[in-house]
Amino acid sequence: MPVAVVAWAQMPASALATPPPGYRLVWSDEFDGTVLNTNRWGYWLLGKRRNAVNVTNAVSVGNGELTIRTYSEGGTNFTGMIATAGRYLPTYGWIEARIAWSESPGMWSAFWMQSPTMGRPIGDAANAGTEIDIVEHRLLDKRGENIDAHAVSNIHWDGYGASARSAGSSLYGSGLNVGYHTYAMEWTAACQKFYVDDGLVWTFSDTSALSQRSEFLILSSEVDNHAWAGHIPVDGYGSRTNRTTQMKVDWVRIYQLKPATPTNPVSPN
Repeated sequence: MPVAVVAWAQMPASALATPPPGYRLVWSDEFDGTVLNTNRWGYWLLGKRRNAVNVTNAVSVGNGELTIRTYSEGGTNFTGMIATAGRYLPTYGWIEARIAWSESPGMWSAFWMQSPTMGRPIGDAANAGTEIDIVEHRLLDKRGENIDAHAVSNIHWDGYGASARSAGSSLYGSGLNVGYHTYAMEWTAACQKFYVDDGLVWTFSDTSALSQRSEFLILSSEVDNHAWAGHIPVDGYGSRTNRTTQMKVDWVRIYQLKPATPTNPVSPN
């Protein structure tokens, strides 16, 4: 089956991955230090998750960027996640990150948001909040087709059980497996618009499923054999010091409209 991809030619040239007029910077992390800034981020969901173990040593900061590594040792896969849960939960705004991917089969990486009350109650996504996948990237899809040059965005609501619902974009982009690209979402009370570099790639405007509450940010890599991203390699992902599977993040920035008061102030250094 051919892969459906939103071509760059279909994207309006006027849609820039920079905040529209009227937005101001209210929170950011440029990853300029040598350790994770725990005033802004915490290690998230440590321990077993899917077919890997989330560990702190999979996450590092240096040379002006954050790196999340996926590796294997002793037959176990390891990776990492960080989140602003309990530290910074914005509502609305222009939310962006500059990211470079280096993926392998059986795993994927993402920049996303999560409501701490998602699915509670069922049927009230506006107040319960949603999972907002600003961007998800895989080397392979579950059919084994190479989609490394592309990415996707998704919204999930009403929990993760029998009532769960979701909506998503088509695959979009070109050359997203090479170098850094900027991924952004403009979130208002009326819609969520998703951008890559200079292109609008998807608009979600179902107000019955549009989160109207504060949500935290997440940067993650996950491993799950053949669920969504193909099979885990027989030999795993290489050791922590000899691996090529990683997600690099140059910065994360949040803008909100003037003269609105930020949902949370800029975190201290």
